[in-house]
Amino acid sequence: MGSDSGERAADERSHFAASSSADLPGDTAYRPDRPQRWPTQPADAAVRTVAKPSRKNRPPFRLATAVAGIALAITRDSATEWERGTAFLFIPVFLAIGVILYFSLDFEPSAVPLFTSGIALVVLFALARGRFRLRMSFVALFLVIAGFGFAKLETWRLSTKMMGSEINSHITGRVVEIEKLASGRTRLTVDIVDTSGPHLRYAPERVRVSARKVPAGVVVGGGVTGYVRLLPPTGPVRPSGYDFSFQSYFMGIGASGFFLSTPEPAAIGPPSLWGRAEQGLESVRAALSDHIRARIGGADGEIAVALITGMQAGIPENINESLRITGVAHVLSISGLHMALVAGIVMTFIRLLLAAFPEFSSRHAAKKYAAATALAAITFYLLISGNGVATQRSFFMLAVMLLAVLLDRTAISMRNFAIAAILVIAMTPHEVTGPSFQMSFAATAALIAAYAAWSEAKQRRHAGRKTTPANRSWFAGGTAYVVGHVGDVAMTSLVAGSATALFAAWHFQRVSSLGVVGNLATMPVISFVVMPAMVLALVTMPFGLDGPFFGLMGWGIEVFT
Repeated sequence: MGSDSGERAADERSHFAASSSADLPGDTAYRPDRPQRWPTQPADAAVRTVAKPSRKNRPPFRLATAVAGIALAITRDSATEWERGTAFLFIPVFLAIGVILYFSLDFEPSAVPLFTSGIALVVLFALARGRFRLRMSFVALFLVIAGFGFAKLETWRLSTKMMGSEINSHITGRVVEIEKLASGRTRLTVDIVDTSGPHLRYAPERVRVSARKVPAGVVVGGGVTGYVRLLPPTGPVRPSGYDFSFQSYFMGIGASGFFLSTPEPAAIGPPSLWGRAEQGLESVRAALSDHIRARIGGADGEIAVALITGMQAGIPENINESLRITGVAHVLSISGLHMALVAGIVMTFIRLLLAAFPEFSSRHAAKKYAAATALAAITFYLLISGNGVATQRSFFMLAVMLLAVLLDRTAISMRNFAIAAILVIAMTPHEVTGPSFQMSFAATAALIAAYAAWSEAKQRRHAGRKTTPANRSWFAGGTAYVVGHVGDVAMTSLVAGSATALFAAWHFQRVSSLGVVGNLATMPVISFVVMPAMVLALVTMPFGLDGPFFGLMGWGIEVFT
């Protein structure tokens, strides 16, 4: 038996060694119950070279075999993710793939093949009973087709009329939005009712035009008329650059331009019920913006307007550029940071308020009352901030987390993140191709994952300590709090910056090297001064007590700018 095992070992190793089986060390019997020990080679033993595999023995490359191997690996990994309970997280991934495929085409695809393909996949899914991997493949393909369909449906639903060439015309329309520009001009968003001199047979439904001066009678919801020069939305200035016409299409704006004469108020018919609601909201935003400018004033006032109503047009360009260089320009765009701070401030205030009534708080879930109030607060914030796409995305993400609190579920989790991503892709699929969606969700996913790892590490570290927070001195406790907060801000900036660096480099051709330092200096002021003062100012505004809080907000803005 010993010789048989030795011959078998020699035969197995003959594929790798050029020497004969007689050169192999040892001829002992194979014992599976104990590890094999090879005898030590003498120092003067000849060095044996290992022969390279012959190319003649290599199997030829076949594309079908490679594709089958990739498909097998994908299905095997999908089964593993399903067993781990993380397969749900891939739903927005496959939906986004379908959206990207749609917008990558240079023609408008028909809806018939899309519909029939979806039905065929449903039938194949039903027939593939007992074949888990095959069914998961059908589900993935169906999600890709669903994302493709979402993108096509949004494109068809908007059907924005786009201006094809430059033209001068006299327009009459309804004012949708009024923005003060940093240059001193005023920009109007107008829904066109009629055109003349010449009459435009294919007139865009909504245009954005600027004017040197706007009379006091031109207000949001009212009519305006004047002679304008309309220009078609511009495309990218370089290959793979930012496409202004793409964004204009999905914003419903078919042309931009400027008034050749001073616009005048015009009498037009009453709007619809939904139109009256939109105009009422825009009137509130415009009045609130004017009130903030009167309270704070200057560039700081324009930044305050941007943080509350989302109108950034009045911020001077030099401030915008300095914020971009320092990596804190994201502060001006109402997004997840602002929504989270508003929700956190409101929840903290409500819980402190309910703690003052121990009889009530001991019988009721104070956390749920605080979460419900925070949900109402961020809904109000969404409306007064202009209901922008980036703000909607942040609202969905935070609303899902607050609803999880109301339903006694984990608030911060990848599943809630995936639900928010699904909602955003289904409602505004064109955002998948933009930097805002990509950077926001990349940063959020990275922060959730880092937060989980960071929390586990802190728990393990605290479990091994002998000194507990209860028996620390006040100096040690205060120092630990400050260091911990600085570390949290630094980690958040580093993780988010690393997750979004590639997207920033691709879309904007720049990566901020001062992002960590800038956020370390800015975020404490934003978190503990500017945003709390903003919330208090909005709460006390109906009582006329907002002056001190707007003053504090303006001071905080001056500090970080």
